[in-house]
Amino acid sequence: MTSASPLDRLRALTRPTGEEDLLHVRYPDNPRLRLTPRHGIIAAVVLLVLGAACVLPQLRGAAPPPVESVAVYDDETVADEPEEIVVAVIGHVANPGLQHLPAGARTDDALRHAAPLPEAQLSAINLAQKLSDGQQLYIPGPGETPAPIGAAGGAPADPAAAAGGKVSLNSADNTALEALPGVGEKTAAAIIAHRESAGPFTSIEQLREVKGIGPAKFEALKDAVTL
Repeated sequence: MTSASPLDRLRALTRPTGEEDLLHVRYPDNPRLRLTPRHGIIAAVVLLVLGAACVLPQLRGAAPPPVESVAVYDDETVADEPEEIVVAVIGHVANPGLQHLPAGARTDDALRHAAPLPEAQLSAINLAQKLSDGQQLYIPGPGETPAPIGAAGGAPADPAAAAGGKVSLNSADNTALEALPGVGEKTAAAIIAHRESAGPFTSIEQLREVKGIGPAKFEALKDAVTL
């Protein structure tokens, strides 16, 4: 057996095997996906629109909430008009006590229920005076100091109070109390309601217990009132 020559070996190594075509790769002349300048412009416009949609709401900010107007009313001047009032009638009458009357009633209406005694000095009372809730009417008798002209009635004059020019907390009616500094209709009614429920005032300092009388109002009243 003869050995192959080097030339034969070289020919055997370089002989075609049929697999050469598998190693030959050809790329297409035209790629499937191409980006043109037009595509770039469209993409840029889309990005700008999306960015504006995200940024503009933040730049505008939330609108401020509407401001609601609040009306402030003075407690002394604004009050619901009651349908019924209660007044106290004392003095020279046959039926003293509380009288329940319709709102807008006059002194004459209260006296029809109270029945003044023959010796009562009705000439000292303004029978046409309109009454207010919580008011007290005192009907004077012979020898008693009459109530002030135009008032709806009052208590007999206290000599000490008259001399000092002060208002009696235990006998003054609404009209007299409303003449005090800083006292309106509601505060006067509160003073009368307090003395009717808790009894007569025993000290000026008890005014602090009346609804609507704070430290400032008490300082303005303490020198203008008496018991």
